[in-house]
Amino acid sequence: MGAALLGGPAIGEEPAKAPSVESKANKADANKAKPVEKAVDPTIAPDPAVRQGVLPNGLRYMVMRNAVPSGAVSLRLAVDVGSLEESDAERGTAHFVEHMAFRSTRRYPEGGPDRVFAPWGVVFGRDQNAVTDYFSTSYMLDMPKPDDAQLKTGLGWLRDVADGVIFTSDGVTRERGVVLAEMETRGGPQMDAQQAISRFQAPEARSVQRMPIGTRKTLDAATPASLKKFYDAWYRPEHAVVTVVGDRSVEALEALVRETFSDWSGRGPKPVRAAVTATPAKRDLDAFAIAHESLPTAISVCRLRPGVPPGIDTVAIQRREIMSQVWQTIFNLRLARRVSAGETHLLGALAFGDQTREMSVACMVAMPTNDSWEAALAESQAEFNRLAKTPPTDIEFETAVEKIRSMVRGASTNAASRKSPDLASGLLSKALAGQVARSPADALYVFDRAVEDATVDDMRAAMAEDWSGTGPLLSVTGAKPPTREALLAAWTRNGDAISDAPLVKPASNAVWAYGDFGPAGQVVRRETIADPGFVRLTFANGLVLNFKQTTLQPHKIEVRLNFGAGRREIADKDNTIAEFGLAMMSSGGLGKHSAEDLETLFPTGGLVNFDTNLGVTTFSIDTSIFGDSLGRELEILAAFVTDPGFRSTLDARLPTAADLAYRSMRSLPPSTLSDAIAKRFDPTGASSLPPQSELLAIRSSDFSRVLRPILTTAPLELTIAGDVDEATAIRTAARTFGALPARPVTDRARPDVHFLSYPDDPVPPIRVEHGGSADKAAAALIWPLYVASPERRKEEYALKLLASVFDTALRRRIREELGKTYAPVVSTATPDHGDQGVLEVSIEADPKDLANLATEAEAVAARLRDGEITEQMLTDARQPILATIRANRETTAWWAGAMAGSARDPAVLQEALLVEPLVNALTVEDLRAAARTWLKRPPIVGFAYPAANAKTAEVSTGAAR
Repeated sequence: MGAALLGGPAIGEEPAKAPSVESKANKADANKAKPVEKAVDPTIAPDPAVRQGVLPNGLRYMVMRNAVPSGAVSLRLAVDVGSLEESDAERGTAHFVEHMAFRSTRRYPEGGPDRVFAPWGVVFGRDQNAVTDYFSTSYMLDMPKPDDAQLKTGLGWLRDVADGVIFTSDGVTRERGVVLAEMETRGGPQMDAQQAISRFQAPEARSVQRMPIGTRKTLDAATPASLKKFYDAWYRPEHAVVTVVGDRSVEALEALVRETFSDWSGRGPKPVRAAVTATPAKRDLDAFAIAHESLPTAISVCRLRPGVPPGIDTVAIQRREIMSQVWQTIFNLRLARRVSAGETHLLGALAFGDQTREMSVACMVAMPTNDSWEAALAESQAEFNRLAKTPPTDIEFETAVEKIRSMVRGASTNAASRKSPDLASGLLSKALAGQVARSPADALYVFDRAVEDATVDDMRAAMAEDWSGTGPLLSVTGAKPPTREALLAAWTRNGDAISDAPLVKPASNAVWAYGDFGPAGQVVRRETIADPGFVRLTFANGLVLNFKQTTLQPHKIEVRLNFGAGRREIADKDNTIAEFGLAMMSSGGLGKHSAEDLETLFPTGGLVNFDTNLGVTTFSIDTSIFGDSLGRELEILAAFVTDPGFRSTLDARLPTAADLAYRSMRSLPPSTLSDAIAKRFDPTGASSLPPQSELLAIRSSDFSRVLRPILTTAPLELTIAGDVDEATAIRTAARTFGALPARPVTDRARPDVHFLSYPDDPVPPIRVEHGGSADKAAAALIWPLYVASPERRKEEYALKLLASVFDTALRRRIREELGKTYAPVVSTATPDHGDQGVLEVSIEADPKDLANLATEAEAVAARLRDGEITEQMLTDARQPILATIRANRETTAWWAGAMAGSARDPAVLQEALLVEPLVNALTVEDLRAAARTWLKRPPIVGFAYPAANAKTAEVSTGAAR
């Protein structure tokens, strides 16, 4: 909730398949815009691998050579202007201009730069994107293997963005519809609550009144002239930063930047930046409540201080920021241990801070179990008071410092495998913030300098400063939150109470209890898999180890553990329990160690943070590690598959977590619709979410009943890939998994498991109401396919390419031409031997437009079915997929994925090896045949409309000022 003041999500041109790099990086560093005056410590050395400079016209640039992925080049352009500089009448203009850069430019007057880049492997939304926040607007282009001419074309598009955007009446009208659709997509009760809380906390702050998306009124009023006026004023070389990172020499990259941007000049007089509104120096305790049925019950307590000017980067500043992180880490660990031990009314609690040039924010957020908000607030407040008034123990202080250091050290260890897109975005953020772009090794050196003589007193001074200024300001959300008066009374009543809970509860066994699994196992068989080149070893107890030594990513090791028969081993009625239990497995601890113990034993390594997956035919546990921690990681994983805890301490949190998940799902139109479609065709099956009452009744004993027999008896297949030698891998596997008792090899699949299937006959449209905003709706069009199997892999990939062709054609029709939606998606889902496959169209839009957009989607499908697929369309779909395949081949994760489970299912390895030649061999006729076959039947159509009584989040008391 306090995060409302951190600016919320930056507004991007197109949501990518994975989280946008900019939306993460800019949230903190790029918030700080262009510094007025730099104050950089001369002892903090810039990264010597980065060449940086300033062109005569004022444009700043950074270039760097990096060969991960090989041949790739990443381009970034940022303009030092965001929504903060907009006048009241211009709100949303910076973001609108960003959209127009994709609509019409000097080189692409009719739009479609994505048409030029697609044959080169560039995906719109993933590789070509943009983001606008309060302080800057950034454009990105990631090119997988550009030749010199293509690279010049890519930089040429960024130059178009700089001074060649065209604002026509028709283009502005169409793009206005897209921007309004984006506003609807991003909106909802959570966004309403975030904005309302921001206005309550900092009503004077300029940014609070200028969300980057703008307002409907100002967007409706925007004209070509008003957009061009803003663009001409702010898009100037002295406001801009260019970063280029890729597999070229720095000399070549620098020359391209100079060639492309040297003759760019600003238009007209330089604009005057808006004055930063200082946060009020004094404001007393206040509170605010906001209600909506989909909102979680959560309380935030925040204090605000004036912001810190950007462009300051010294060891002293680093030290001060680290000390803030230390007190927050200590507080968070204290509460996390209590939550893990089940000794609290908290679902979770968190202290955090952030700063922009407008304000510095420190917050404490608490989420109660079972709406017990008063007890949760009292516990959090008392623990906070204790940390503020009583020094932490030396162990706590040292552990917190080391936990933060481990992240900096991890970045240093991983330096050689950094990817060009991440580097380009990181350099851009540093430039916008006026900070030194230092190497990971130097960053670790600076960290060590900053903390070498830091003391608990330094941490306490940082906490006191962070918790000064305006406030405390209390905010609460929920379906039925307490009143403002009740919240104020509770805070006042708690007063200066100090927690008396044990600071660090002693571990049940201070020594790691799973270091000895018995005599090391013996390898009884070793075979070499020539293609692609790895070894497979079988141990006497039946353990299979797939191993590949590779230095593609120095110091990195990927571990995969496959076991059991996946969904085929789970009764339909227990599927949700299995999924929920796997997600909570590490939180349930071990038989000899609670999750609290594990946090104490392994406070910095992240060794217990593994991923669990329930596949159709296998379960898996996946993790990535660095350095020499393989032995300990295998001990931990072996402990979880021999003695999982599933402790009852989870039970206090489970009903609240289940209720929150259910209410959140109901507030999202696509999620509500997906569940309604599953219930229509498989009402009691694993694909359908069970009734809320069943979710609320799930307990840790259910997890144990369903998962423990699988974890402890299923045969194991271990995969290790990365920077480790074979002897070490065998030795660590032998003394852990290889030392376990043999497990029986049987057919573990149940005969009564069934999977989702669809009828052959036409189905009437499915309509359902969602519990979200009244201006949001969703549609799904589903063409049933077949139950996938390895034998039909060619057809499967023909359908994937067809979906990509469909996706592009639909986007161009209903987004670019009609301007009626933001991000339509066409995709396929074809799990082997599982649910019937589908080709699905997903659309979010205004309720009044939804039916027409579904009709447009059917019309696009009809054209594809009738053979309107060209060689160019195939190329545009194929090249990005090939680029992704080739880039993945250069990662350790590719090796792990290709090997994992391949002993029991050879199709896993075969697909990894054959996917590139298979995709390369597909023809236009293959796609046309797929379209004729699978798009000929009418789709199953579903709509999720707002409930008749849909409401926005309501301020129940304490209206914003």
